[in-house]
Amino acid sequence: MKRERSLLGLIVAAYVVLAVIYSTVTPLFEASDELWHFPMVQFIAETGGLPVQEGVAPGLWRQEGSQPPLYYMAAALLTAGVDTSDLEWVRRINPHADIGLVRPDGNVNMIVHRAAAEAWPWQGTALAVHLARLFSVALGAGALLVTYALGRRLFPERPEVRLGAAALNAFLPMFLFLSGSVNNDNLSNLLGNLLTLEIVILLGARIQPRWWLYVLIGVTAGAGMLAKFNIGFLLPVIAASLVVLSARLRSPRPLLLGGLISGGLTILIAGWWYARNAQLYGDPTGLNIFLELVGRRAIPANTAQLWAERDSFLQAFWGFFGGVNVPLPGLVYAAFNLIGAIGLIGAAAFLIRVLIRREWPLYRWWPALVALFWPIISFLSYLSWTATTPASQGRLLFAALSSILIWIALGLTWWLPRRARRPLMAVVAGAFALVALLTPFFIIAPAYQPPVLAADTSEAQAVFSADDGPVFSLLEAGVDGRYVQPGDYVQVFTRWRAEAPPGRDWSLFVHLVTPDNVIVAQRDVYPGEGLLAASDLAAGQSWDNPIAIPVPDTALAPMTLTVEAGWYHLPTGERLMLADGSETVTLGEAELVPRSALHDAPNPVSVNFGGQLELIGYEVSDLSPAAGEQFDVTFYWRALQPIAEDYVVFTHLLDPATTTIYAGSDAQPAGWTRPTSAWQPGEIIADTHTLTVNPDTPPGIYELELGAYLPHDGRFDRLRVWTPDGGMANDFTLLTRLRALPAPEATEAAP
Repeated sequence: MKRERSLLGLIVAAYVVLAVIYSTVTPLFEASDELWHFPMVQFIAETGGLPVQEGVAPGLWRQEGSQPPLYYMAAALLTAGVDTSDLEWVRRINPHADIGLVRPDGNVNMIVHRAAAEAWPWQGTALAVHLARLFSVALGAGALLVTYALGRRLFPERPEVRLGAAALNAFLPMFLFLSGSVNNDNLSNLLGNLLTLEIVILLGARIQPRWWLYVLIGVTAGAGMLAKFNIGFLLPVIAASLVVLSARLRSPRPLLLGGLISGGLTILIAGWWYARNAQLYGDPTGLNIFLELVGRRAIPANTAQLWAERDSFLQAFWGFFGGVNVPLPGLVYAAFNLIGAIGLIGAAAFLIRVLIRREWPLYRWWPALVALFWPIISFLSYLSWTATTPASQGRLLFAALSSILIWIALGLTWWLPRRARRPLMAVVAGAFALVALLTPFFIIAPAYQPPVLAADTSEAQAVFSADDGPVFSLLEAGVDGRYVQPGDYVQVFTRWRAEAPPGRDWSLFVHLVTPDNVIVAQRDVYPGEGLLAASDLAAGQSWDNPIAIPVPDTALAPMTLTVEAGWYHLPTGERLMLADGSETVTLGEAELVPRSALHDAPNPVSVNFGGQLELIGYEVSDLSPAAGEQFDVTFYWRALQPIAEDYVVFTHLLDPATTTIYAGSDAQPAGWTRPTSAWQPGEIIADTHTLTVNPDTPPGIYELELGAYLPHDGRFDRLRVWTPDGGMANDFTLLTRLRALPAPEATEAAP
């Protein structure tokens, strides 16, 4: 036992060192939602109260103001003496950050950092954030000890399981990353796992439990309900456990006394928060205002869509950093997934074996079932939540992490010879530890390393100026890889120089433009892959700026695309100008070529509508129609199976920002002459729609939208688009952009 305690001490110490490394290497506000969590801490520290959520003015904390406040209150007490008046100066938002997206040209940072504000010795907001992060590290250490204690309760005869689970917990990269951040999950994770341990202790009682166990359960449950809503799913488990214990001991005392003490304390500690929400928002949980702020899915996710998001879910369980946009290498995920799968399958085999052989008495099954069903309950609640709002992140299961890792450790080892169990667990834990150690230095830190600023006196190819003089000069540019297909990236290299202190934060844009001046794709970024703010630059500083412009999967091809770049000020829309009065400089050209055609159709694409209709190609007669004019769109369909119903195809000229439709056509294919119920599987049907642009359409760039629906009793049941990974996120697809020109009479009347 002494040796085991020493090993546990080493594991905890290693965790603390690693978690502190993660907390210091990760720049401020670049951890999961930290840029919203910390303002909640600051608000409570400064005002001593809680914000009232308003959808029109949510405050810097956004949706986090709807979260139960216990974590924020504790962190506020810890940081109350720190002056954080510089928060908004430090928390400088990158408006173009690719949150939740992994792009080849970076742009991952949610904040444009001021090195001086974050440098050691920490002061102001930086000091407060790091103090709160250290508080989170301590909470993570508590969760780690709970994992060990729970493993010891469930499998007292298997030290490799409890030590192995504790090691996996300590060296799980995502747990370390989260534990080194300001995030209320750290408290709810500790309390969720601690409450699981307390319920297991309760169910393992062979005699009447002492009253203090009910007090512990009530205090933990109340604190958990005041930390995050998901702990509420353990309340029915507590009630069921009290019923089971009363039945086993043949006494109503656990149910009556335990229910009174634990339930009363839970209500006493957390009830006020839910009463407040009911009064303010008409919802005890406050989730209605939370969802109003964070946003709902346009279409609730079905089973197929949730399955399609499994990769991001697993990645965010093992380790997905920044704003869910800084991943580990694919081989690391593959290895972690394999270890997890073997562990969970092995655990299932163990339980089946124990059940068949009747190796456990009933009293031992009850605690094991709690540790089994709590992860399942957590997963089902996660599915319900992420079906409503995009949240496919495995870290949301960390309130049940102790149980999950115990089962994985058991499944990895129980079937091995006794002498091989500890070595195998040591190898697996060592692999986790190696990844955990390398990640901050080789994955996280490089993602936020700004480009080198140098002096470059090269002759300028183009000079962009504001009213008061030159601002930026283009020194060098090139398009890497001239031939691209829909779905690829056009890779552009540029080098720029600041000719004068820009003063304002200008954004760089790069457009892919068709011969008739339609922008089919674009990329807007802050300088230096999003890591520089123009207002920080000094005269004469130059930097390299690679840019990757994603070409839409359904872009119209073939097409020669001109690559153009320019600068604009996002808050005002003002653009920098060239000497000739133009707003963009040409960087080069890219040839957009069609994909290989699997079927006889122009501009090959593949869009699957409900497993019934497949769009295999399309043509557009005019990419720049004028207001009041007509243009034709021809779709080429293929029947994927016999179709029982007659679907109507709709196509719209749409402003995606306002969902305003400026031209549209709804008709059965081929002008109502080829109903889908008459199609033969594999048959290709040409379907032409004529659209008239509304005469009052403002000049601008619009999207061409396509879908299919079945009219039924006043409803329009759309077919959902099936993506190659099995997802069903949308019931429409966007094809290409079109430019609406002014009406001819307006053009003629212009001076």
